[in-house]
Amino acid sequence: MPKSKLEKAIAEAAQGFALQVIEAVKGATLQELIALQEGTAPKRRGRKPGRKPGPKPKAAAKKKAAAKAPAKKKRVVKNYPKCAYPGCSKNRFPRGKGFCGEHWKLFESGKIKSADYYNKKKKKK
Repeated sequence: MPKSKLEKAIAEAAQGFALQVIEAVKGATLQELIALQEGTAPKRRGRKPGRKPGPKPKAAAKKKAAAKAPAKKKRVVKNYPKCAYPGCSKNRFPRGKGFCGEHWKLFESGKIKSADYYNKKKKKK
């Protein structure tokens, strides 16, 4: 496709302009290029990226250091009543009439005596 005289003139001017820009960049110092880059960057409105709203980090750190941590509550250890059967250290079964679940089943089947019997025996010792 043959180009018109106008297209050829524009292409030659653009090529000449590009060569002039390249020569100017080659001759510039690093400080000039950095200044040029900073000056052409568009200013954005609003908060800076990476900065979250709220108090400044230093102020927040001082507040945390000044505020004492609340005292930890001591863990309450509940001592549940133990099974009445001698040698058993399991907790009592709520409906077990003084026995753990295992010994309550034995009591219900009539294989062992009542919890009162074993409690009286412990008191005598």
